[in-house]
Amino acid sequence: MGRIAEALRRAQHERAQRLGGSSALPVESSSRPEKSEALIADVPAMAGATDELSAIFRPPPPPLPFTVNAVPIEGTGVGREVLAFHEPTSAIAEKYRSVRTRLLTANPGGSARVLAVTSTLPREGKTVTVANLGFSLAELRHLRVAMVDLDLRRAGLTALLHARELPGICEVLRGEKRLAEVCVPVVRENLFFVPAGDPQKESPSDLLAGDRVAQVFKEIRERFHYTLADTPPINAFADIGLIGPLCHSVLIVVRMNQTPEPLLRRSVKMLQANQLPITGCVLAGCSDEAAYYGDNQDYYVAEG
Repeated sequence: MGRIAEALRRAQHERAQRLGGSSALPVESSSRPEKSEALIADVPAMAGATDELSAIFRPPPPPLPFTVNAVPIEGTGVGREVLAFHEPTSAIAEKYRSVRTRLLTANPGGSARVLAVTSTLPREGKTVTVANLGFSLAELRHLRVAMVDLDLRRAGLTALLHARELPGICEVLRGEKRLAEVCVPVVRENLFFVPAGDPQKESPSDLLAGDRVAQVFKEIRERFHYTLADTPPINAFADIGLIGPLCHSVLIVVRMNQTPEPLLRRSVKMLQANQLPITGCVLAGCSDEAAYYGDNQDYYVAEG
């Protein structure tokens, strides 16, 4: 946590110096989520790593056969905030590829990974991060990638992909549907989406604590190489405490000049108290042109 906070403070201080002001910066008037991406912490880097994965990694193990019948989500159904799809040559899309590379170099054996993506507060960019990172991973055609909307109250990822009318993970957790019945292909043949579905009268906490959750996550690990789960904010709901133990690690999204540092510290302590490993931190809304690397290159800060 100390390195995350130090990176945020250093980035703010250096930006303030360039602008000729104090290090206490106001919140930027624009916090558009598509201005996302900038920092990933605590993910080990591999020297000289590139996206030519065949030269670096062993081929990932093939997942179990998987047949879905849902009508695919076409490009017109993908929100404009997903720049990794709509503007794949943009600087922002390239930043997501850099985060993708850091995640892949941390897993050179190619074993299945389920990442819970969360934030301290709402509207910090976690949903847009899930979508952009999902599309970035799916650019590597040998990977089968899934995005799962587990923010069952807001269902922001479901809205972003215009899938509110579709059944989803809620129906699977109630035993009404199988996972294959709610998986929706998204544009590419190796990218899938599981909508939130309809919780009906059940509370999300009850659904996530049900008997079927462990089996559903086991099947997810068997079916996909990488799964990104969009989860509720840590300081708003306790769901991450139920979801996190079923995932390999947690990725925190922090919005520059907006996320209060005391709340961020409290969020990290809560994850640590629940023994949930934190794979890193993505800093969203950072417009600095300069980059700062920690002493061990634990932090990557870039224009966003």
